[in-house]
Amino acid sequence: MKDLLIENGILLPNGEICKNKINLVSGAMTQPFAEMVWGSTGGDKETLNRLTDILVTMNTDTDRDKLFKLIQMLYGLMGVKFPDEAFYISRHKEALKYFIFSFIADFGEIIQEYISNGNR
Repeated sequence: MKDLLIENGILLPNGEICKNKINLVSGAMTQPFAEMVWGSTGGDKETLNRLTDILVTMNTDTDRDKLFKLIQMLYGLMGVKFPDEAFYISRHKEALKYFIFSFIADFGEIIQEYISNGNR
């Protein structure tokens, strides 16, 4: 698996995670996810806050794998293709931790921008 992670740029040859690559994957995934969540909720702040709370509170060592699977399932429900690179990221504990952190931060920023701009 380490070779696949290196081939896909998720790990550097020395075994460290490549934060730049993980940020790229996270950023590319979060935008369509946030758009679909925004559209499907009609911008309902209560629903958006509940989802954000779930994302944040499940970002623990115990629940992070479940959170990843939840995000993957939401992608499927919304009809958005789930990138293969994200699957590879999920196979490495440290990479997954950084990915989820980036995903949640990006999601929060995008949703706040939508709210600020009144994108309904």
